Amino acid sequence: MAIRKLQYSWELFGDNTDGRPASSQGHYPPPGIEHSIFTGAYGNVQAGRQTDLVGEDEFIVLDKVSSTPGVSPYGARVVNNDLVKWNPNMFVNVVIDTTNYYQDPQNVWSSGVSGFASPYPRQTYDEPYYELWPPVYVLPDQTLDIRYTLFNDIQLSSENNDWLNIPSSTMLAAVYVTYTLFDGTDGLMARQLMNLGIPVNVGTVENYRRLLLKSKGLQTDTFEFYLEAMKNERERRRKERKQQGIATLNDYEGDS
Repeated sequence: MAIRKLQYSWELFGDNTDGRPASSQGHYPPPGIEHSIFTGAYGNVQAGRQTDLVGEDEFIVLDKVSSTPGVSPYGARVVNNDLVKWNPNMFVNVVIDTTNYYQDPQNVWSSGVSGFASPYPRQTYDEPYYELWPPVYVLPDQTLDIRYTLFNDIQLSSENNDWLNIPSSTMLAAVYVTYTLFDGTDGLMARQLMNLGIPVNVGTVENYRRLLLKSKGLQTDTFEFYLEAMKNERERRRKERKQQGIATLNDYEGDS
């Protein structure tokens, strides 16, 4: 059994050319098209990597998805004919099996959340106004993919300025993902907690494990056991909120 906090980052850097078609044709992703950070043809994709398939005894909680903020290339900065900064108009989407997580009100696939809403790398002046809450659960035997879409054309911009060099040190775009992997018996417990309507995180899974050990062989498929599990978790969260100085109406009612 194992619980692991994992991170994955994808970056797109310049190709150290002057942007002429003969030297950089097809190096940068075309605009308006989704590309995978795991299996796409651009950026620092790991060789041989495939879209993540969750194992039968695994459970993934996707905690955060963010990308480089920007709305247009007009915030670009050039030093001695070298492009040292680029602002991509970038969106990121979560794809589980064949379903996009972000959709518009008509249930049509959208491009996802923008880098302005959830920026990476985050600067001191950034004011993120989007959090992936509640977190996304990826169940056993489901596939997880993270896809980005650029809406400005790096390739065309470089070709139209054949004097401009894009150094390999210039990061043009980036995507950052954090998630928690519950493996083995922890994955099975995470699935059970989800079925009980209890949020799945490190604290709830560890608390559930302690409750199982405390039962000492009692039947765990009974209503009484799962009722006790939910009561136990409610009390644990109540104490946790009090330690953080956060009081709710239910807390006061429980003390009365």
